[in-house]
Amino acid sequence: MPAWQVAVRQLFVQHVRRYGTRRLRAELAAQGHTGIGRRRIQRVLVGPTACGRSSPVRLFPAPPTLTRRCAPRPTGCWGNHLPRPPTRCG
Repeated sequence: MPAWQVAVRQLFVQHVRRYGTRRLRAELAAQGHTGIGRRRIQRVLVGPTACGRSSPVRLFPAPPTLTRRCAPRPTGCWGNHLPRPPTRCG
């Protein structure tokens, strides 16, 4: 693992997982690691998953008040452009 990748992970943990890729890029440039883009930093932070692809990191779980209480409604057919009535969660 290159030195800049180790530095990215250390900075991310050091700043309590609140620094984004742009701030991390500026910190790396201040430390002398130049020529590293923010998307590359993002890929390092996400890391590979079991299937070999990268998936977004969920830093904090969703609060229970924001989770859906109702199942999503089916979208219907392709030609259906009529507005749907609002669903009621009970």
